[in-house]
Amino acid sequence: MKFSVRKKFHLFQSRTRIWETSPAQLDHYRIIFILSGEGQFILDGTMYSYTGHGIIILKPGQQPVFQEDNGTEIFMIAFDTYLSDNFQKKKAFSPDFADTYKLAENLCNGFRISQGHSIANERDSKTIHSLIRQITFEVAQRPASHIKLIRGSIEMIVTILARNNFETKKTEEKTSRQVLTEHMIEYLRNELHQNKSIRIPEFLFRFNVSEEVANLCILNQTGMSLRNFIFKYKSDLFKSRMLKVDVMELSAYLRRH
Repeated sequence: MKFSVRKKFHLFQSRTRIWETSPAQLDHYRIIFILSGEGQFILDGTMYSYTGHGIIILKPGQQPVFQEDNGTEIFMIAFDTYLSDNFQKKKAFSPDFADTYKLAENLCNGFRISQGHSIANERDSKTIHSLIRQITFEVAQRPASHIKLIRGSIEMIVTILARNNFETKKTEEKTSRQVLTEHMIEYLRNELHQNKSIRIPEFLFRFNVSEEVANLCILNQTGMSLRNFIFKYKSDLFKSRMLKVDVMELSAYLRRH
């Protein structure tokens, strides 16, 4: 199946072997949906696995090579990069699809969902594939309203993917912040156990953070600001040595999360 709306989008559905023999729309941003099959593919020298309902995001010029035992069926939406140059000017003449294109472009350039796999939200994944079925039906039937319905379905697919991509980004940022917090607390504990003085400017420089960020990280973990944590831990360390017990017995705030 091939279907195009000039200077907006192009649709393509086939087995991967057929698609690879004549790469379609290589110059555009593309979203590939795995309709059936599973296996591996190589993209920019890296091998990925793919499964049913998986998604592959491609920038202009990128071309995956599928390593498959049986034919895998894909559905592709290509977003015509005609709109990329002088976007605002072209948007004024073609506003009905320009924002969807820009959202798709940003998604492809900042994709964080695992290549080849379905999105984590099962309901959204099912909705996307229901929309794909609707698109293929409209292409086949071609009623008078089919262009508008196809365009609306594509807009919904891109919006759902962008939402899930944003949620993945938030999770990654949270994980990264947690690792930073653990490193900061471990450093403070080691320094205080060696009876070293903590100089806040040097500490902030070491971890390349502002005091505001350091306070936020340690507050989320312990319920205390950076300076209060240092004071409290020094106090607990002194008590633990006097009582000859492990300092962790006195510092329950480190076990909050």
